[in-house]
Amino acid sequence: MTDAQTAERSAEPIRITGFGTDSEGLVHLLPDHGDTTARCGFTDWHSYITCVDWFEERTCPVCLADLALDLGAEIPADVLAELDEIAAPWPGRWLLRPREGDRERVVGVFAGPGGWDEGLAALGAQYDAVGLDLSGDACATAERAGHRRIVIDITLLDPEHPALRWTVGVILSPPCPAWSTAGKRAGLTAQSLQILTAMLRAAGEAAGHGGYRERSGATWAEVRAMAATMPDDEAGLVAEVLIWALGLQLHGETLRWVAMEQSANLPEEVREAVSSELALAGWSQQQWAELDAADYGVATHRRRVFFMAVRYGRIPGSVRPGIPFAEQTLATALGWAAGERVNTRGVRGLDANGRPKGGNTFSADKAGWCLTGKARTWYRESDGYRLTEAEAGRLVGFLPSYLWLGSRTSAFQRIGDVVCPPVGAVVLGALTGRPWHRPVSHYLDRVYRGAENLAPLEMPQQRTRCAPADLLALAA
Repeated sequence: MTDAQTAERSAEPIRITGFGTDSEGLVHLLPDHGDTTARCGFTDWHSYITCVDWFEERTCPVCLADLALDLGAEIPADVLAELDEIAAPWPGRWLLRPREGDRERVVGVFAGPGGWDEGLAALGAQYDAVGLDLSGDACATAERAGHRRIVIDITLLDPEHPALRWTVGVILSPPCPAWSTAGKRAGLTAQSLQILTAMLRAAGEAAGHGGYRERSGATWAEVRAMAATMPDDEAGLVAEVLIWALGLQLHGETLRWVAMEQSANLPEEVREAVSSELALAGWSQQQWAELDAADYGVATHRRRVFFMAVRYGRIPGSVRPGIPFAEQTLATALGWAAGERVNTRGVRGLDANGRPKGGNTFSADKAGWCLTGKARTWYRESDGYRLTEAEAGRLVGFLPSYLWLGSRTSAFQRIGDVVCPPVGAVVLGALTGRPWHRPVSHYLDRVYRGAENLAPLEMPQQRTRCAPADLLALAA
């Protein structure tokens, strides 16, 4: 477009007149100009089409929004509404290329009530993040704390949606009952492991190993459908780590890292299969680390395995603390007197030696046992006192003021499943090269040592690195 054409177009009112869908279901976003080199339309979210003028001239909302931003203006409300409709369920602005100073975009899959998000906040990291979860209570809890959520079935989403072209990182916490000792452990059967490893291979082949080879032709829906034959199809959700990492990789060079949290019981053969598929897709380093939250200053034990992978170079940091964190006891975290004990299972029968069966009590003068959804029935033996939702959240590393929405049963289930924020900060700090020991220590002071009113620690922000120019960049 010539300077004269640009000036003429800039003088026109910025407006949107709609988009059309033809008989084959292809969505066409039509520009208000005759330049057939502009590429700003989408078909089935997998391929691009060249914008051309039809008999009835219409305006492309992506072009208009880009033009408004290039001119230093706000995107008109009707154009932004059109973008939101086109990009759904993603933010309409994500259809636009990032500008200098924009926050980097991150997707949270099985994002839950905010453990990873609070970890990022503790680091002082600021991302344009969107979390996905099927639980309305989890999403409402996260949104109450200021974290953006979409209530949706993750398995219905396509990681190749064009609104995700500039995503730099993806974080996943697939449900773990199929693996954990607190769940059914159906994922550990030979049948489940055989199907899951086949799913992981199919995901790699469906993505053409991230574009390095020809794609198998299988859709993401077909890969996901393989889980239906498992004893517990929830175990198949671990395959989402490859579906999202490889699907986002197909957009180009922007995606840089992936993080996943899962039960420490996740079998070694599953871990090896995930790492192998990413290696075939050119990811330069993957690392699995089993971490216990109590080792990072949290008041209860929670051992989980964390997966970290980067596409370029090496993982810049370590998850191992140079200076050990002091043990945080349950009693001091909640302001209890010394000598208290916590009963986790009520009155139990006695064994042959006269001891309670099942070992159902522990001392509050040490880090507490791993808190699960059943902690709603835990009580202090001295007087029968039960934990509140806020106290349970504090025991897994949330600020005392964090508001847990939903019923007591729902809240405790969310608290039992969530990533402990200090541990999330450690993992994401190591993965993105941010110093994490001092921010985590400061955050723990706010959680446990009566310092919640302290302002979050200000950390220098990393300069946003814009994505390489897209060969199909939208023409202005």
